[in-house]
Amino acid sequence: MLKKNIVITGGTDGIGLALTKQLINKNQNVFIIGRDEFKGNAILNSLKSSNLEFFQSDLSESSEIKKILKTLNNIKSIDVLINNAGAIFDKRSLNTDGIEKTFFLNHLSYFALSTGLVERLENSNDPRIINVASNAHKRYNIDINDLENQNNYNGWKAYCRSKLLNVFFTYSFKDKIKTKINSNCLHPGFVNSNFGNNNQNFYRFLINILKNLLAISTDEAAQSPLKLALNDEFKGINGKYFFKLNENKSSKESYDIDLANQIWTKSMNYIKKF
Repeated sequence: MLKKNIVITGGTDGIGLALTKQLINKNQNVFIIGRDEFKGNAILNSLKSSNLEFFQSDLSESSEIKKILKTLNNIKSIDVLINNAGAIFDKRSLNTDGIEKTFFLNHLSYFALSTGLVERLENSNDPRIINVASNAHKRYNIDINDLENQNNYNGWKAYCRSKLLNVFFTYSFKDKIKTKINSNCLHPGFVNSNFGNNNQNFYRFLINILKNLLAISTDEAAQSPLKLALNDEFKGINGKYFFKLNENKSSKESYDIDLANQIWTKSMNYIKKF
């Protein structure tokens, strides 16, 4: 198997960390991005791999994304970008630019990193972007006039809409950028990870109950992005939604071309500001 340079956001916990370990075991070069420097350095000390690097970055902040893009653009070639970082916020929160965090972290960080690393990805012979979405994207439609969830904020609804934005972005990317980079998204399954633990009340309580009853392990969930990143059978595949490793239909709304164009334009306008 050829050695690839693979960037993973949210690589210090959950699916991202499980995926990192599996890629290291397959002798891949892995660059993980995480908000917690202590946790990232602990992983480096634990895995003790010359194929692993950690970069600290809070991807809910535009200033942090600008910094991490400078760092990542020093890598000569990136073969795979795995946009995995995400969260659910029970209360509406804003970053330092005044942008709602669910929208920024779960969608705009995917958008900014993917568009900001095009040159490095195009240096690869088989460049791939993998966006970790969720089947939860089917729960709510997009309000194109309220992408920042100002009206009647609900954490679950905001999360579901952000995952739908991931799907729209995946489908639009290759055509809008006019690139050879292939972009796909996936639902890894309901995963027993630390997802939702940033909340302190009912969300955390409910999510933890459901995870204990229904969720799959992070190791199992990591199999989907692992294979989409490495397997030759996915070479040349673009603009697909995978439920685990089975190609699946996303929501009816996600195929609305006019809405996709509006989302792309509005997202790009956000990115241009930072």
